Amino acid sequence: MAPHSNSDLLNLTRLVNTVQQLSLAVDIQEVMQIVRTVARELTGADGATFVLKDENLCYYADEDAIAPLWKGSRFPMEICVSGWVMLNKKPAVVPDINKDDRILKEIYGKTFVKSLAIVPIRTLQPLGAIGNYWAAYHQPTIAEVNILQALADVTAVAIENVNFRSTLEEKVKERTKELLESLNKEIASNEMKSTFVSMASHELQTPLSAILSSATLAEKYSKANQQNQQEKHLLRIKASANNLINLLNDFLSVDKLQHGKVSTTTEYFELGGFLRDVITEVDSMRKEGQFIHYTNLGSVHVVLDKQILHNLMLNLLSNALKYSDKDVNISVNTIAGKTIIKVEDKGIGIPEQQQKHLFEKFFRASNANNIFGTGLGLYIVKHYVELLGGTIDFVSKENVGTTFTITLVNKIIY
Repeated sequence: MAPHSNSDLLNLTRLVNTVQQLSLAVDIQEVMQIVRTVARELTGADGATFVLKDENLCYYADEDAIAPLWKGSRFPMEICVSGWVMLNKKPAVVPDINKDDRILKEIYGKTFVKSLAIVPIRTLQPLGAIGNYWAAYHQPTIAEVNILQALADVTAVAIENVNFRSTLEEKVKERTKELLESLNKEIASNEMKSTFVSMASHELQTPLSAILSSATLAEKYSKANQQNQQEKHLLRIKASANNLINLLNDFLSVDKLQHGKVSTTTEYFELGGFLRDVITEVDSMRKEGQFIHYTNLGSVHVVLDKQILHNLMLNLLSNALKYSDKDVNISVNTIAGKTIIKVEDKGIGIPEQQQKHLFEKFFRASNANNIFGTGLGLYIVKHYVELLGGTIDFVSKENVGTTFTITLVNKIIY
């Protein structure tokens, strides 16, 4: 075996050092920068290019040369010598570019290139090529081609490592994001539970106390002539029980909305009769002398989720009754293929500076502190309206009243 020359040993040492550098490369740009520089040094070439396969094109991604070559350019695989290398999965050695049919003369004729050697990056399924170019006619030796191919082989490994690291980092980021989202949901859930416990200790006292006191008094009014007093306390018990049910339903609804557990099922029904049933349902919540007036312009049939519409209308009507001592108006109208439902009260209204927070979770206006409520009703209503594909707007003035307008843009049938 012939002894290695000093040049061979230097190239081998340089290649080993390059392998170490490439093992630490964090992206493809760093890989290309290392490889193009080393490619020139190993062969004494006047230029080197780093070519990547871009589907059916050769993309000259980077270069290190005495004069500009083709950095940033793309050429079809079939007309480019780098493409020939990748398609044939073997090196191309060209001592004279003028005597080789694989060379596109109009492209190379504008450069300093007289001779070249190009090797594929990964021979089984090439993903690119490394090209070395000389300004004077040069016969690339077998040793030069072999060392260049060795560099291309370690480059393939480096690119795969970078891609693997990038994929792994993306998966770590994605998993971290999922964990953070899960953690935030858990924190939000715990905060809501904590808020519920805190609120329950305060808000449940009023209706429970009312139920207990009314039940005790109702027992005392057992005589025939005391029926009116007994009915009064029974109605008070019923109203307080409804308050408790509404409180619990609010929290259950928020939990379902936050965890995406609310699904929609549409059905065909007549809106007028449906709303009259809802009005009957909240009848026990009316204060003495308070009435609900309902008007509509003709029969309106809709295709909607009946349960979701029921829940949001129940919330709006109970709020209107709760925050007002006067009558409540509800109306339905159809305009340009849309159904518009309005709920109007003449109650305490919402302070103007606080109106921007109206649909936020747990928001309660400063003038409603003495009225039973969770601050979740309108947050739920807004989400329910959106599930129906509609919009909700309001107009409110303190001590004058509030009007909520729901516009349904679903398929409407008249």
